[in-house]
Amino acid sequence: MRLFLTIILSSIVLSGFGQISNLSGEVADENGQSMPAATVVLLKPSDSTMMYFAISTAKGHWEVKNIKAGTYLMQFAFLGFETEWREITCPYENSGYWGIMSMKPKPLNMDGVEVIGEHVPMQIKKDTIEFNAKAFKTKPDAVVEDLLKKLPGVEVDRAGNIKAMGEDVRKVYVDGKEFFGNDPKVATKNLPADAIDKVQVYDKKSDESEFTGIDDGSREKALNLVLDPDKKDGVFGHVMAGYGTDNHYQGNVKLYRFTDKMQMAGLAMQNNINQFGFSFQDYMDFNGGMMSMMSGGSSQIMLGGDNSLPINFGQQVNGLTTSGAGGLNFSFSPTKDRRFFISYLANGTKKSLIQNTNTQNFTSDASYVQQQDVDNTKRDTAHSLNFGVRYRIDSSQNIFVDGGASFNFSNSWGQSYTDSYQNNQLVNWLDNNSNQGSDRISGSAKASWLKKFPGNRTVAKIGANGSLSKNLTDQQWQNNTFFAATNLETLESLYQENQIDNLSYSVNTSLTQRLGKRFFAIPEISYSSTDETLVRTQGFFTPSDAIIDSLLSPTFSRKYDRLKPGLTLKRSTEKVQINLFLKSEMYRTENFLWEDEGVENSRFVFLPGFNLDYEYKSGHRLNLSFMSNIAQPTVNQLLPVANTTNSLSVSYGNRNLKPEYQRRLNLHWVIFDQFSFTSLFTGINATYTTDKINWSRTIHDNLGQTLNLVNVENDFKVSGNMNFSTPIRPIGINFKAGLRESWNRGINLVNDVENINTNMSHSFSMSVDNRTKKKWDVVAGGSISLTDAKYSLQESLNNRYTNFTYFTEIQYNPSDKWNFMVSADVTNYNDQSFGESISVPLIAAEASYFFMKNNRASFSIQGADLLDKNRGISRISELNYLRETQSNIIGRYFMLSFKYRLNKFGGGDGIVIKKHR
Repeated sequence: MRLFLTIILSSIVLSGFGQISNLSGEVADENGQSMPAATVVLLKPSDSTMMYFAISTAKGHWEVKNIKAGTYLMQFAFLGFETEWREITCPYENSGYWGIMSMKPKPLNMDGVEVIGEHVPMQIKKDTIEFNAKAFKTKPDAVVEDLLKKLPGVEVDRAGNIKAMGEDVRKVYVDGKEFFGNDPKVATKNLPADAIDKVQVYDKKSDESEFTGIDDGSREKALNLVLDPDKKDGVFGHVMAGYGTDNHYQGNVKLYRFTDKMQMAGLAMQNNINQFGFSFQDYMDFNGGMMSMMSGGSSQIMLGGDNSLPINFGQQVNGLTTSGAGGLNFSFSPTKDRRFFISYLANGTKKSLIQNTNTQNFTSDASYVQQQDVDNTKRDTAHSLNFGVRYRIDSSQNIFVDGGASFNFSNSWGQSYTDSYQNNQLVNWLDNNSNQGSDRISGSAKASWLKKFPGNRTVAKIGANGSLSKNLTDQQWQNNTFFAATNLETLESLYQENQIDNLSYSVNTSLTQRLGKRFFAIPEISYSSTDETLVRTQGFFTPSDAIIDSLLSPTFSRKYDRLKPGLTLKRSTEKVQINLFLKSEMYRTENFLWEDEGVENSRFVFLPGFNLDYEYKSGHRLNLSFMSNIAQPTVNQLLPVANTTNSLSVSYGNRNLKPEYQRRLNLHWVIFDQFSFTSLFTGINATYTTDKINWSRTIHDNLGQTLNLVNVENDFKVSGNMNFSTPIRPIGINFKAGLRESWNRGINLVNDVENINTNMSHSFSMSVDNRTKKKWDVVAGGSISLTDAKYSLQESLNNRYTNFTYFTEIQYNPSDKWNFMVSADVTNYNDQSFGESISVPLIAAEASYFFMKNNRASFSIQGADLLDKNRGISRISELNYLRETQSNIIGRYFMLSFKYRLNKFGGGDGIVIKKHR
C-alpha cells in the first residue's frame, strides 16, 4: 500500500513537468489607467476549457507561470468592459512579456479571431467572485460538488464540506433562493453540474442587514448557483438503479423544474449499503446526535467505517442499514421582494447491530473490566416540513416568517449480555431482553416585522416565536441479574411509559437608532417562557397483569421564565464592525414533583459580550469575539426519580441542579490572496463553564453503579487550528496542510472522590492534488494525531494513543465515454492501553461507461472494501473509563448500476473560433 501511494504521489508531481514558460503583461483602459482585478485566462482552443489564469494587481500587472508549450486562446475580461481575445503560442517571444492590453468599450475583431458565444471563466464583481461553469469541464453525470472541485479558490474535502476563499461555506442558494433547508450538501450532492451556468462566491449578510442597510456584522460565506437558462424550460433529472453481491441494491430518482419565478425539486432513494437520505445530518438526527449530552470531556478515535460508493468519507456507520428517503422542495417568487418556500423531507432506516464492547473502569483504588454483547434491531422514520415567507410590504417594511413541523417514530428490539470482572474473577452479569417504541411530534414558527422610518436613522423590529412538542416512549424489558458475591440471581419483567410535553414561546422588540454617521445604539428586550411536563408510569409485568410501582411513576414539571433586557452599541464602517453587547437575564425556574410545593430558583445574570470584525485588506480579515450565556437543565436532568432500566447502572436526576454559565472567547484570522489563491485560516477558541452538569458515580462492591447528576465546579476547553492552502505551480499541484491542538479539563466524581480528566490532543494533516484536472484528478494525503488522556484518580491508567491515516483518490476520464475511480484509505492505530495495534485498509473502485445521445445513459460497476478488511472499531477515553467497541459492518461487495438522465440538453454555447484568411 505504501508503494502504491508513493507511485501516486510521484505521478502527481511528475505530471507537472515538461517544457514550461512564463507569460506576463499589463492591463489598462483606453486612457492608459491601470486596471486592477482584471482576469487573464489561457483557454484550450478545442473546447474552451480554462488551462491557466491570472488576476491583475493594483498596478494592472499580471503574470501566468509554468505554462506548458502549446497554442492557447488568451482572454482578457473586466466587469463593464468588452472581453478581448488573442491567440498565443507558448513559449512566447520577447522573454515572455506580452505587452499592454488596452480594454475598450467596443467589440473588436483583431488578428482574424471572431468569438461567438464567449465564456469568461472568472470575473470579480465588487465583493463577489463569479465563475462560468461552462468553462470547467466535468464528466457527463457530474454533480455540483464535482464542478466546485475544479474552481480556483474553492475546496471540497472528501466528506463534501466546502471552503471558498479560505472560509467554510455555510449556505448554498439556487438562483438566490433556499434549497431544501440549511444543509448545503443537499444542493451540491444532488444538482447536476450541467444545470449550472454561474457559481457566485460572496459574503452573505443577514436578511435584516440587507433590508435595513445597517451592517450588523453577521456574515457567512455563501455560494449562489445560477441556473443555465436552458434548464428553465422543461423537467430534468435522472433515475438510477443498481444491484450487487449479497443482495445489495441502491436506487434513486431526482427530478427538477425551474423557472424565473418557481423552483420545484423531487428526490427519492432506497438502498441497503449504509447510504443515508440526503445528508449525514439526517442520520445523526435519528440518533439524537453523536455526542453525549454530558460528556465531561472525551476523546474518540473511529477506525474503519462503512465505505460504499458513492463514498462518504470521514463518516463511520456501524451495523447493517437499509434506508429510504424522499423529499419535495417548492419555491415561488411572484415579485423580486416576495417569496414563499416550502420543503418536505422523509427518511426511514432499519438498522441491525451486533456489537461487542470492552470497558476498563477505575476508581481511586481499584479497577475492573466490563464486557457487553449486543444484538439489536431498530427502525426509525422521520418526516419534516419546513416553510418560509419573505414579504416586503413596501420600501420601508418587511416581514420574515419561518416555521416547521416534524413527526418521528421508532421502535427497537434486541438483547444484550453484560459481565464484569475484577482481578480476573466474575463479579456480576446481566442478561437483558427489551423492546421500545417512541413517537414524537413537534412544531415551531417564528416571525419578525421590520420598519424603517423616514430619514433612514431608525429601524424598529418586533418578533415572536413559539414551539411545542409531545414525546411518547413505551419500553418493556426483562433483566436477569446475577451477583457472584451473594450467589444471588434475580429475574424482573418491567415496563416504563413516558410522556414529555413542551411548550415554549417568546416575544421580542428592538430599536436600531443611528447616533452618527457610523454609530448605532440598539436597545432591546425579550420575554420567553417554557413549560415542560414529564409523566412516567413504571411497573412489573406478571403472567396475568401489570402492577404499577408508584415510587417510580412520577409526574414532574418544570417552568422557566426569563426576561432579557439589553443594549448593543455598534460602530460600522466598510472595513470595521464593532459590537459591544450589554445584556442580562432575569430568570425564574420552578419544578414540581407529584404536585409538591416545588423547588424555586431565581437569579439575575449579566451577560456581556463583544465582537470585532476587521477586514484590514482585501481578503484579510480578523475576528475577535466574546460571548456569555446560561444553559438551563432539562426536565430529564432534573427528575430525581431512579431510572432502573439497567439493573447494574441506576441513574438519578437532580432537581436542585443550577444552570451552567458559559463564556466563550474566539479569535479567527483569515488571509486569502486572490492573485496567488493562497489561503491561511487560523483560529483559537476557549470555553470556560462554571457549574458544569456532570455525573457523580458510586461504584458498589458488587460493581453495580449508582449515577447522580451534580454541578461540578468548572470545565475548561481550549482549541486552536491552522489551515494553509496554496498552489505550487512549478510542479502543478495544490498543497494543503492543517494543524489542530485541543485541551479539555473536565471533572466528575467517582465514589465521592473528584476525578479530573484531562485530554490533550494534537493532529496534523497534509494533502496534495493536481491542479490541471482535464483527464486526471488525483488527491493523496495523510494525517497523524496524538492524544494524551490523564486521570487524577489513578495516574497509572493515563493513556496515550496515536492514529495515523493516509489516503488517495484517483479519477481518470480518458474520454467522454469512460470514467474510472479508485480510492484507498488506511488507518493505523497504536496505543499503550488497549493491547493491540490495528491497521484498517479500505480500497474501493468504480468504472463507468456513458452511451446514447449526449451520454444520457451510463453503466457503472463498483466495488467497496475490496480487501474485505473493514473493522467497525471505536476507542474512547472518557470520564473514568477506557472503552473499545467493535460492530458488524457491511464488508466487501460489488454492484452494477444503470443511470439514465432525463431531458439532457445537448449542444451548448461553447466558444466557436473562426479564422479569417
